[in-house]
Amino acid sequence: MKKALVNHPLGVYPDFRRLFAGRIISAVGDKFFAITIAWWVLSGAGEHGKFHLGMIMAMTFLPVVLFGPFFGALVDRSDKRLSMLWADAARLTLVFTLALLTWSDRLELWMLYGLCFMIAGFGPMFEASVASSLLRLTSEEHLGAATAADSSVMQLSNVFGSALGSIFLAVLGAAGAFFFNSLTYALSFIVVWLIVSDLRPRRGEQAPYFDELKAGLRYIAGNRPLLVLLLSFAALNFFVGPILILIPMIVKFVINGSVKWLAIFETFFAAGSALAAIVLSFRGGGCRRVYHWFFASLLAMGLPFLGLYFTTDRWLICGLLFVMGTALGAGNAVVLTLFQRTVPEEMKGRFFSVLTTVSYAVLPLTFMLNGLLAESRSVGFSLLMNSCALLALSSLVLFIPRLEYGETE
Repeated sequence: MKKALVNHPLGVYPDFRRLFAGRIISAVGDKFFAITIAWWVLSGAGEHGKFHLGMIMAMTFLPVVLFGPFFGALVDRSDKRLSMLWADAARLTLVFTLALLTWSDRLELWMLYGLCFMIAGFGPMFEASVASSLLRLTSEEHLGAATAADSSVMQLSNVFGSALGSIFLAVLGAAGAFFFNSLTYALSFIVVWLIVSDLRPRRGEQAPYFDELKAGLRYIAGNRPLLVLLLSFAALNFFVGPILILIPMIVKFVINGSVKWLAIFETFFAAGSALAAIVLSFRGGGCRRVYHWFFASLLAMGLPFLGLYFTTDRWLICGLLFVMGTALGAGNAVVLTLFQRTVPEEMKGRFFSVLTTVSYAVLPLTFMLNGLLAESRSVGFSLLMNSCALLALSSLVLFIPRLEYGETE
């Protein structure tokens, strides 16, 4: 065990360790932000709270769709460390503004829409910079483990953020949670500033910006197995993504619980994802028969998702969310490692920004759709529709064209 820890990318590469720490810190604050937003909207938006929660969540992903591909090409041409610093500085300023408005009791719903849109607008720049820096911060040998470790950031931060979110919300209120989120961006900025690896583009002569953007899109469109797997990710997000708004709705309208149960449910879901990603990071991040693994993870997500429709038992819900989170973490880590190993380094910024864009492009639509379904029909109806669709999707994955590397490693 000690040898595994020493040989882990977090133990071998100081700059990767710094980046990992910065991402954990800011992502914990983001979880506080998400919990606070969900509870503020459901508690203060009246009878249309479900609809507004869906719309607010859609607003947080819409910038990814609009700006993602442009940021990817920009990141490939830029110093990735500076790109991360600019993104952190912008989000720090915007979240601090939101905290001040909440503290002074001047925050209105339309302001929340606008600020959420702008805060999310800098996410694609940061994420594309991180994804295209992993090889530069580690090595080919450790790339799979580094990818799995990086994919665990959200899950680990969600565990801590979910567990502590209700405490911060109860003790400090919404304004305190937002102030904490702005502080985490400041700490992330400092940690990224301490990275000493050279993350500037290695090419001497660069093509015009839009030529590089088009080249990246042509590369993806011309690689059919890569394109189909990318679109499968988008379909996965369309059907599993609504869990982000359905968990608060289950707490508020199905079990009639307090924000404490929102934190508990979120923690169990995140803990499952974190456990899977951590285990895979020690296995090198990959496995043989990637597509069969992806099928199994989709099936293991769909079945507990369906189980949520049939129960109101709070601890059973915790167990179902844990299983669902574990399957999601495992599937994500394995397929992202496949992408890291098959996409050329000079294309990584553009590819991962397109991956993020395509995967997230469906989220505004599915959040709005499920917000409307939950309000016009019921929360249970949304659970039933998405879980059945996810189970159907799992069988289709067995028949899509394969990237060769995924079946041999």
